Amino acid sequence: MTVRGLSQKWPLAASQMSGGTTDQDVENHYPKSATQPKILLRLIATSDLHACLLPYDYCSNRPAAERGLGEVSRQIALARTEVPNSLLFDNGDFLQGSPLADFVASSRRRRRAHPVITAFNALEYDAATLGNHEFDYGLEFLRKAISHARFPIVSSNIATELGPDPARDRTLVPPYTILRRRVVDAEGRHHPLRIGVIGFAPPQIEMWEKDRLKGRIHMRDIIASARAWLPRLRADGADVIVALAHSGIGSLNATDRMENAAAALATLPEIDAVIAGHSHLTFPGPDVAAFPGIDPVQGLLAGKPAVMPGHSGRQVGIIDLQLTRIHQGKRRWQVTSGHARLGIQDAAISSLAPGLRRAIAPDHRATLAWSRQRLGETRVPLTTHFATIAPTAALALIAEAKADHARKALVGTEWAELPILGAASPFRAGGLGGSANFTDIPAGPFRMRNLLDLYSFPNSLVALAMTTAEITEWLERSVSAFHQIASGTVDTPLHDPAFPSFGFDCIPGLDYAVDLSQPARYDMQGAQVRPDAHRIVGLSLDGHLLAQGATLLLVTNSHRANRIGGGRLRVVLAEGARVQTVIADHIRKMVAVGAPHRRNWHFLPMPGSTVRVATGPSSKAHLDGIAHLRPQLIEHDAQGFVHYRLHL
Repeated sequence: MTVRGLSQKWPLAASQMSGGTTDQDVENHYPKSATQPKILLRLIATSDLHACLLPYDYCSNRPAAERGLGEVSRQIALARTEVPNSLLFDNGDFLQGSPLADFVASSRRRRRAHPVITAFNALEYDAATLGNHEFDYGLEFLRKAISHARFPIVSSNIATELGPDPARDRTLVPPYTILRRRVVDAEGRHHPLRIGVIGFAPPQIEMWEKDRLKGRIHMRDIIASARAWLPRLRADGADVIVALAHSGIGSLNATDRMENAAAALATLPEIDAVIAGHSHLTFPGPDVAAFPGIDPVQGLLAGKPAVMPGHSGRQVGIIDLQLTRIHQGKRRWQVTSGHARLGIQDAAISSLAPGLRRAIAPDHRATLAWSRQRLGETRVPLTTHFATIAPTAALALIAEAKADHARKALVGTEWAELPILGAASPFRAGGLGGSANFTDIPAGPFRMRNLLDLYSFPNSLVALAMTTAEITEWLERSVSAFHQIASGTVDTPLHDPAFPSFGFDCIPGLDYAVDLSQPARYDMQGAQVRPDAHRIVGLSLDGHLLAQGATLLLVTNSHRANRIGGGRLRVVLAEGARVQTVIADHIRKMVAVGAPHRRNWHFLPMPGSTVRVATGPSSKAHLDGIAHLRPQLIEHDAQGFVHYRLHL
């Protein structure tokens, strides 16, 4: 193992090898000093890698600079060389999110370790926790993947069996670990240090993955789990406690089963540092607003150093902890100060992990071959540049494939005669993913990589029996993506940047209008906040207004059904068919994709009002899709987005 300060365990003398090594053995191994020892301990963290290992975009079939673990390993190497004592962590969502991950999950006879785990082993990660997307391919897949890890994986609030309280749960993986390391102080003296690492995941996993995990996984509240396990971790002798929280930065005041609990975790006295994630934002920095107890300049949550290193291997988070020697029960060290920052790329430092590229090269080559398989042909471009502004052929294709599959599966059932409608949303539509985060498939051959670009999540197909009133509410949640527009205003931003594009469902089989003069009926979390507001107008099918009590079938995916329905809606089809497979089969059976799509939804006219939208640089080739809004180019910004003015 490479000697890099904390990569070393306790030093063993020959006489100690059979009897074990204690903290006192290590203390006695080195000469004493009257000087108060001080240690600089560096924590380096990745989060939300989503299986982005090499700087390559399989969907566009070209290299992608400044992304992927291979590239960010430069930041890791630089951070390690700057201090003698460092630890490397991952904060979850590492197994899903790229065609490489989908390829590995589709391989039925695979014997090699998962390439992400192989990469983590090669870079000598010290510990990791689980995110919600670790469960996307099922529990057996997850267990097999992490079985090859040469480092501990922890999570305290994911249980396979609940006990009377969180501390007596049977957890899926160990709730915490204590890393026993030998560290060097400022004067070159060596000391033993025990670093406690505890993990947390969003409790909503139990709802989001209900179709795969029901009865097999039980989620505890993050703060309740922390309060149960942290005293035990401290009692077990942890000098320092690091929280790996696959959770965003929300309120400091804890609420039951809160999804974004990183700030609330920081208020707990036992925790010394927090690694946050899940929301794909960065911290420190402007992504998170300043608030009492939240300092995005210094990188502090409740006075504790914290980082959130974005997503897809673009940056690492770095926390430096200054430790001073104490004697407090089993504890020997105390954090006296901490500093948080994000890593920077240094072109002068080449990647110091050539073994990483060699280790995952076979999977990279296999993914390239798999992703280039031809499924069919498209006569029209399939893009998402304006998918949240007007109907598109891309979303019409997804909805058509879903509805067609459900129609055939329900033949001979009591539901067969009801109208069957497919819902679709754009997974890649800018936002936090950046100006390149758009699907842009040209007319011509349609390949597996294009499918994974168009539909990037491995969720399953679900059909729901819904009334017109329920479908209206479904759409009302979707159009919460838009800001309210006052009559006569100019260049008001159309989209709420915090609203994820996957939450914007359209239903191409229905006709309706969106009234932007109304406030949003729902907030971003899907809670009804304005009962008197109504944006969806004139919901109709085949030219006829729908009666509120009419029943229709809506075909969606498992994540949306679980997130919105919460078990309240009637499920009429849930056979486990993966939506990606459904779309692939649909395309294989078609002569070619490209039947004209209807402009089934639109904004109600607001003469004299304009809005501003940001989209990708290649959007100018697809302005015909929004010609009725008379788009005008405003500017290109520093992030690569193109801004247009639209006339309502």
